Amino acid sequence: MIIATAALTSVLAVIAPVLTIFQSGAQAQRIRRTGARGVSLATWLLSVFVAQTWLCYGFVFHVPAEVWANVPAMSVALVVAYLAAKSQGQLLRSVGAYVALLAVTVAATWTGSSAPHHWILSDVSVISSVVIYVPQLVLVMRSKDLTGVSAISWFLACLTAASWLVYGLLIHQPAVALPSFVMLPAAMYILVGVLRHRVKNDPARGLQAPIIE
Repeated sequence: MIIATAALTSVLAVIAPVLTIFQSGAQAQRIRRTGARGVSLATWLLSVFVAQTWLCYGFVFHVPAEVWANVPAMSVALVVAYLAAKSQGQLLRSVGAYVALLAVTVAATWTGSSAPHHWILSDVSVISSVVIYVPQLVLVMRSKDLTGVSAISWFLACLTAASWLVYGLLIHQPAVALPSFVMLPAAMYILVGVLRHRVKNDPARGLQAPIIE
């Protein structure tokens, strides 16, 4: 039993980060093909912020998967945010928002690196992860055009959240697992919303547009 648990932990330490990276890659490809209609720029800027804070969390709390996962995850999320901002004509505003989020990351890491204040970095990492999908969730509820949103990306988001949930529980790090209790149902709702949009009509290519893309 102990050996099986250790093996599962090792597997998830690889799978969870890889899924995180592929999720961003799928969304980047979708934006390149169709534009960023329906894509929440706020969610992807938050994705960059979350990757930064969890990278720092991994260093401070010695969680290797968080360290090696979030360097490429942050890089690919930056690409998605850039493509979305450029497509939506929000590039300058997005740069300002990113600088502000970077300042918060630096401040949280600096203050949270000392033992008495570890909770600061933990709280920032968890809270940012909990709200990361909220802007996209709201957009899915309100928008009639989700052409730019990748169904594959949000399918992978569901798998990613489930993987981090199990991984966090296995390594006894509640902060790693906690966000997924919100991220998983949010990602599932977004995925269903995108698939419904594909079934009804994809304005870019009509009723014959692929459901999964």
